[in-house]
Amino acid sequence: MNLKRAKQIVKDLNNFIKLTEECTADTFEKKAIKEYAIHGSVSKVSDLFNEQGLKIGNKKVKPSDISKIVQSKPHVNELHVIVQKIFNSNKKRMPYS
Repeated sequence: MNLKRAKQIVKDLNNFIKLTEECTADTFEKKAIKEYAIHGSVSKVSDLFNEQGLKIGNKKVKPSDISKIVQSKPHVNELHVIVQKIFNSNKKRMPYS
């Protein structure tokens, strides 16, 4: 790590925080992306949605539903692009994938 790289990391993190805080979750997809940015877990997001009574059609939200949204294209917004990279990075670290 050098100073230039550290400054870039800080800049990227500040952008991520700003995008997450300013994200308008006015659709189910945007809400899923924002909540994944906040929690970093598809299971936590699906549990949260189920606690809030949100459904897909007439069924409860499953972690795989959140995964599909995060991995979908075209991207909903700039935060979606960042969240998708985080998701793929987290998925690579899973020992059972």
